Amino acid sequence: MNLVGRTVLAPLVRWAEESQRTACRNAMVASTALASRRQEAQETQEFVRTTLARRSGRTSATGTLHVPLVAQHRG
Repeated sequence: MNLVGRTVLAPLVRWAEESQRTACRNAMVASTALASRRQEAQETQEFVRTTLARRSGRTSATGTLHVPLVAQHRG
């Protein structure tokens, strides 16, 4: 490719590379946020299950909780 062709294509190549890097960063941020929300939801569910079991006295001799799992919210 000649010098003029490289000069014309250089901004396009830089744009494509920068766009890809930005998309990857955005995906990592979204993935981290989703993982955090998932962990928080699991911790909340466990807290609620434990609290309900303690209030109702539904634990076995080994301390295992006997509370049915509530349908998980997926949103």
